[in-house]
Amino acid sequence: MAVPDAEDVALLNEAHRLAEALDEANPPTVVAVAFDGVVAPDAIAAGDPDEILHVTREAGTFAPGAAGIEARSRALAEATTDARAVLLPDTADGTDLAAATARRRRSACVTDCLLRVRDDELLAGRPAYGGRAYAEFSFERLPPVVTLNTEALGTPDEPPTGVPSERTLEVSVGDDDRIRHVETFDVPEDDLSKARRIVAGGFGLGGPDGFDLIEELADAVGAAVGASRPPSDEGWVAYDRQIGVTGKEIDAQLYVPCAISGDSYHMRSVNADHLIPINTDPNARIFNFADLGIVGDAYEYGPAIADAIRRAKRDADGATEEVAE
Repeated sequence: MAVPDAEDVALLNEAHRLAEALDEANPPTVVAVAFDGVVAPDAIAAGDPDEILHVTREAGTFAPGAAGIEARSRALAEATTDARAVLLPDTADGTDLAAATARRRRSACVTDCLLRVRDDELLAGRPAYGGRAYAEFSFERLPPVVTLNTEALGTPDEPPTGVPSERTLEVSVGDDDRIRHVETFDVPEDDLSKARRIVAGGFGLGGPDGFDLIEELADAVGAAVGASRPPSDEGWVAYDRQIGVTGKEIDAQLYVPCAISGDSYHMRSVNADHLIPINTDPNARIFNFADLGIVGDAYEYGPAIADAIRRAKRDADGATEEVAE
């Protein structure tokens, strides 16, 4: 049983792969759970599950985020009585829902892992000790509830065919009265390996004060702060901010390296949909990887870009308020 996000149904491919590995002749059914009000059944049909379970409730729809964890975990615990495993994406919401569901079912829970099948048994593996070791877990209490890194999942040997069946399960569950959804904030991911937007600084900033402007630009963009190895070695930033062969590997939507030359030890660990460097050297290697490059001083362009982004956000917010009125 899988509980995918509306925007990412890769989880269902992994569910099919595991079902195939568990029993090639008669694989378990892959069921995709769609909570009413959170994920529309049509949105996850693209993942070709065998069945779509549309979970509804008597008292309105389910709420996303922390405010809805209580109700969704109770509903998911009820819906997974016969499940072989419960798979969720390794997001903040997925991790919270996995932990709450496992507690209700009194079953095992492992987050940010990958699954494998050995001797007809599901095993979970994940890095340990800061990536210096690899731990493997077996499950004594079933079904295991796990969150998976959707960037590193497999596909089945035989892609699923046909139209998924659909059924509806209505449950009687209440929300957690202690939690209210007030406003959603775009909070940067602290773990660089999971961050979708990153602004990083290099040795060319000249000193630790340069990371004040990196933080300012990152704040405007809603991004995490990163660094190349030299600033980390010099103690300008914490070691966990380092990107590169001896630091973190990143896979981001947006990466803005400032005063970073772009040597192979750094770029080997960088994967970004959009890479926009700022560097005074027009011949810097970093520009070979750029989608858009800014040749100039980060101390000049960083604050200017941050101000422009903040003005654009204010203008957009003002336009939204006018439409609402």
